[in-house]
Amino acid sequence: MDNDLFIIAVNLTRRCNLACAHCYMDAETRDSGGDAELSTNEIKNLLDEIASRSNETMVVLTGGEPLLRRDLEQLVAHGHSLGLSMVVGTNGVLLNEQRVQSLKAAGAMGMGISLDSLDPHSHDSFRGCPGSWEKTLSGMDLCKKHDLPFQVHFSVTEHNAHEVQSMVDFASASGAHVLNIFFLICTGRGESMSDITPARYEEVLKQLVEAQQQTRDLIIRARCAPHYKRVVYERNPESPLTRAQGYEGGGCLAGIHYCRITPEGAVTACPYIPDEDGSIREQSFWEIWDDSTGFQQLRNPTLGGKCGKCEYQKLCGGCRARPLAMGGTIMDADPWCSHYPGGKPIIQPLVELQNTAVAWSEEAQQRLQRVPGFLRKMVRKRAEAHVLELGENQVTSEHMATLAARRFGDNFPGQRPGKHPENKPATETSTVSSSGLAWTSEAKSYLDEIPAFLREGIFAVAEDVAHDEGRLEVNIKLLQRLEEEDSPEKKLAWEADAVDLLEKLLTDREPQVLMFVKPSMEAAAEREAKRRSAIVVSMEDVQTIIDTQMAGVEWDADALARVESAPDFVRAGIKKAAEFGARREGLERISCDDLTRFRNRAMMKAVRRMKGFGMKELNFDAFTIAKQRVPRLKQNTQAKKRFSEIRNYVESKQNPDGGGLGLLDSELLEKMKAELKR
Repeated sequence: MDNDLFIIAVNLTRRCNLACAHCYMDAETRDSGGDAELSTNEIKNLLDEIASRSNETMVVLTGGEPLLRRDLEQLVAHGHSLGLSMVVGTNGVLLNEQRVQSLKAAGAMGMGISLDSLDPHSHDSFRGCPGSWEKTLSGMDLCKKHDLPFQVHFSVTEHNAHEVQSMVDFASASGAHVLNIFFLICTGRGESMSDITPARYEEVLKQLVEAQQQTRDLIIRARCAPHYKRVVYERNPESPLTRAQGYEGGGCLAGIHYCRITPEGAVTACPYIPDEDGSIREQSFWEIWDDSTGFQQLRNPTLGGKCGKCEYQKLCGGCRARPLAMGGTIMDADPWCSHYPGGKPIIQPLVELQNTAVAWSEEAQQRLQRVPGFLRKMVRKRAEAHVLELGENQVTSEHMATLAARRFGDNFPGQRPGKHPENKPATETSTVSSSGLAWTSEAKSYLDEIPAFLREGIFAVAEDVAHDEGRLEVNIKLLQRLEEEDSPEKKLAWEADAVDLLEKLLTDREPQVLMFVKPSMEAAAEREAKRRSAIVVSMEDVQTIIDTQMAGVEWDADALARVESAPDFVRAGIKKAAEFGARREGLERISCDDLTRFRNRAMMKAVRRMKGFGMKELNFDAFTIAKQRVPRLKQNTQAKKRFSEIRNYVESKQNPDGGGLGLLDSELLEKMKAELKR
């Protein structure tokens, strides 16, 4: 068997800005990276060594969170200059416009962006960071805007397995080139999680096979799930997605066509196999790859249990990490496979024949060499069969182009423009006070439960804070924050540089605004310090809250008037979303044109999310469908009331000609309808 290296994952750091429940690295926080991380030069030397043998290897720079490495663009550029395919795997939260542009300029072939639910609350809970869903989708937006291809990475658990079809629809509608479905193996921080059941595993794999057959504009891959190749073959033995047809990307690639490098330079067969086969700090990478005992065992396996008796052992081979994670050995049977061998002959991989009756033109040969190694056997076989069917005897570049278009459309290797959906989180039903501020029903209930002699004072304080912070509503989070921050003075020690940075940021603020904004930002900086287990607030803590868009945004008077004229139940959400968009784009002021642009973008994202739920028409079935796809909406009375208010308002504003959505201009409305039908 050839042991060409198709993919190598380089974990650049253990630092991360999130705390994902499933992380195999058990990644640490952003400020606790170790001195033992590979240096820039060490990684460059690794890339040089990889390219010395072949430039067909795809290099995935990941983490932790690779965007926390300041030399990321330098590493991408170096690999690109060597002819390597450089990909960055990220949670997407830190993808601002400047970073997307710099990565593209450096030569990044694409981004792999993790998204674990279409429900913002579920994703944020899984990722351990409120607001990460919104920022991840904004990162996808920016990749699309600057034509940097991206993939969606979705990790399946028992909690989100019901979203698989929705995620397929979402990825297709979003403009992603690939949807990678990862199947959790309980290692690292994920040891405490409940794995997907074997029955559910099999069900999802069949679902993915069906989805790929019905989806022409998206490549769907099952990762860490070699059984996928068995399921594919059972459905269609002629499928081009198995080694029986020459597809070397099938089955488990660990130690055969894939490995990973830890942040400290250790080489392992895959992220879920902890055994180290060597270190690039002690010997050459290719020496480890070619000669390590662990890799040799994976390339020439003696499988135990039912895996060793299975007819699919050379197409699938089972996951080698899973029995190891469950206390067995690396060669034990994969306990998550529901297939039982029937004593049939072992299905053999395709053997590439060099001497056939079909010749290849020089241009076709050159084109074949540009095909990734794991696809080359399959492409050769299909091209030669196609030519023989035509009664011809030579493969030309025109034949290759015809076959590529027939199988993959425009998405492999993929340069089509992308779009993606988003939803706007539902807020609570609200009422309006005499001052014009909206109070959510939850906040109003909270106030009603307070003793009468305190109620008026708390009401006044909440409204004052909301007005001075530029809010358009009082919600439960604001009231809870006021309750927690009853003592406004600093609770931690502050470095002088941190105080100076905050004072500089607030220099031009009005005194009445400073009374409330400054304590709020001080509290945020102290929370950041506590998050990294510090007892002193540093300048970096203040810079973090600035970088994560806690600074204010100014409004043109006419733009703010437009927001204030919106229905009270959406007013605060519109303002918050516009300010978020402005901060992402680095705007200091929001104009009417900006507001229109943000609104149009938000509506198109919402439409694409509706499309992800399978909707084809723009109507009020969206909430019913969403309740079926998003469990937390099923018993959410606040969301139901909110939807009812929106529907009543929209129907009251219908155009006389039956247009139906009078609060949207006709051009945007037509774009929304067209997107759903596309």
